Amino acid sequence: MHSLAPDLPGPLQQQVWTIISGLAHDLRQPLSVIDACADYLDLVLPVSDQRTRQQLELLQQQVGDANRILHDAILALRYPEAPAAAKRPLTNAASSAVTY
Repeated sequence: MHSLAPDLPGPLQQQVWTIISGLAHDLRQPLSVIDACADYLDLVLPVSDQRTRQQLELLQQQVGDANRILHDAILALRYPEAPAAAKRPLTNAASSAVTY
């Protein structure tokens, strides 16, 4: 992913950074709740309920994808020239523990 605001003047890039980081922070709260609910359902759903388990797996994948999108957007904006290894996605536990 490339920088979200590569050619913006400093003050404008700072405003974009503030908006994106605030948005990421605000979205992580409901994503964390959804992820916790999915973990609970994973514990209580019978193994035999394969159809519901497939939907649960899809839900967990989508939460992970949303967290990765937020993480990548923050990294691309904050560190536009960072090497690819520094931009690799975090695990759910790691990304939820990070505060930008």
